[in-house]
Amino acid sequence: MSVNSPSSSCSRTFLAALLLAVAPCSLAQDVIELFGERPYTGRVDFKVAPPSGKPDSHYGKGSVLLERSAPGRASLQLRGEVPDSTTQTELTIPGLYDDAGWRSEPGDVQVSISADGRVSGGGISDGRTFLFSGTFSPTDVRLEVRVTSAREEGGVPAGTTLTFDYRVSRESLAAQGVQEAEGGCRLVMRPIANFGGGMTMAQVPECD
Repeated sequence: MSVNSPSSSCSRTFLAALLLAVAPCSLAQDVIELFGERPYTGRVDFKVAPPSGKPDSHYGKGSVLLERSAPGRASLQLRGEVPDSTTQTELTIPGLYDDAGWRSEPGDVQVSISADGRVSGGGISDGRTFLFSGTFSPTDVRLEVRVTSAREEGGVPAGTTLTFDYRVSRESLAAQGVQEAEGGCRLVMRPIANFGGGMTMAQVPECD
């Protein structure tokens, strides 16, 4: 006949409670596992709104990719173009990620993606004011980027606002396995613009 002492019972109770508390944490996914590594592709609307006059809209295609570059580091890459025209945009934003989400590296323009997918941020760089808003989910991204120039650029008057409205999506992991067997998107190396006019090499999605 065995007798359990109060101390041994308390120890087992404490251990069980500790395991229950730790188990959910070990299953948690970080922001890169949820929203990163695979490109979202689809529609991008371009809108040019001068300080006076009628706005001009164009409709194209593009992609959004949150790609891990090293442990704790990842870049947000935005790409869009209007077919049969010179209208296009390419932007990469280096950043950091942790349990709270992803955020751009310290600088004039700050952007963040929270752990639940909310996008926010903005700032001023090289005479341009940036504003970011939107949401990420594992299969869809709705992202709006507004850029207002304080000076004339390429014949566009000062005070003009460019709006890039991304409505992009991707297959679930299970569905993508079938798609990859049949062809689809792949990552290729290309030079991408940074804030302030710099360039960097990064992988961008190229789709059939």
